[in-house]
Amino acid sequence: VQALNLFGAEHCVGDRAEQDFTGKVLVLSPDTLKESCWSQADQLWYARSGFGCEPHSSGRAVFATCLSDGETARWNREDFIGVLDEKHLPDWAREKLMELTAPRQEEPAAGEMKLE
Repeated sequence: VQALNLFGAEHCVGDRAEQDFTGKVLVLSPDTLKESCWSQADQLWYARSGFGCEPHSSGRAVFATCLSDGETARWNREDFIGVLDEKHLPDWAREKLMELTAPRQEEPAAGEMKLE
């Protein structure tokens, strides 16, 4: 696993048990992934919602988006190693994160004019 240069606990910040995961980049444990998916790209997920995001909730679900391919999935809180330290966030992941968190501009409905 070390030869693959995967993210581990040493790349994370804070106490996982006390952190709110909402809106954070999380590191998925390699133990959760299939061996064929062992890569940094498959480990980085942006937590959107779920009771599992809250540290002391009885719920476990974390709804997240994979930064590499945009896939959305439901994971359990314990599937994550922790919150990635921003200094370890690769440039490609930073760009994807900006896309995911940018405010969306709504397109005008059919027949409506867009006012400038």
